[in-house]
Amino acid sequence: MMLYTEKDKRIVGLLSICSGVMALACLIVGLVATQYDADAFANPVKLLNMTAVDTNKIRWFMLLDLFGYYLLLLPVVFFVHSKLEHKTPWAAFFTSLGFGYILVGAIGASVLSVIWPSAIDQHAVATESAKELYKSKFAFATDFVVKGMWNYLEVLFAGAWWLGLGFFVVMSRSLKIVTIILGSACIMDGLGEIMQIPVLAEVGLNIYLVLGIVWPIWAGRNIMKNKF
Repeated sequence: MMLYTEKDKRIVGLLSICSGVMALACLIVGLVATQYDADAFANPVKLLNMTAVDTNKIRWFMLLDLFGYYLLLLPVVFFVHSKLEHKTPWAAFFTSLGFGYILVGAIGASVLSVIWPSAIDQHAVATESAKELYKSKFAFATDFVVKGMWNYLEVLFAGAWWLGLGFFVVMSRSLKIVTIILGSACIMDGLGEIMQIPVLAEVGLNIYLVLGIVWPIWAGRNIMKNKF
């Protein structure tokens, strides 16, 4: 197994920090795109009833999600695997969960970056009878990705991965605690959806959205300083 050089660690750390920054940008653009409407942010179907929705912002909302919360974490997944191998025989299992989280999440974000703007534009110019068709299309895509792919499956992968990192890899006590909280929040979100306990799911999701920004930036700095 080849070891990571200092240059490699700087690159991984920098990409991790970029992940957190883009995740933050994702939330900001999402709020702007939904016109700072908390209900529309939580339930995007309401966008169809809003006037002057900028579909380009909706598209960038999902593209930033694609890279911020998912793709830019890929180097971290494989970097951490090199450390997990020395700590637990379950290293491959945890790494597959981390990869699964990114893969499922990224597919969902890329799909919505196309379907949401298209459905909103078509709904805006459709006849009254056709509006229901586009609304159904929008709602189906939203439920398929947000509920089925993200809140039922992805968060469970993510939660188990982050818990594995918290228990076996992270050296900094404060970051270890944050990592375990982040993993637990993802599990809460998934179990809340599966068991149909909205409050549990909402609390877990909100913690994930915030710590999903904080963790990559913190972890990236620690990787660059050889403190991860």
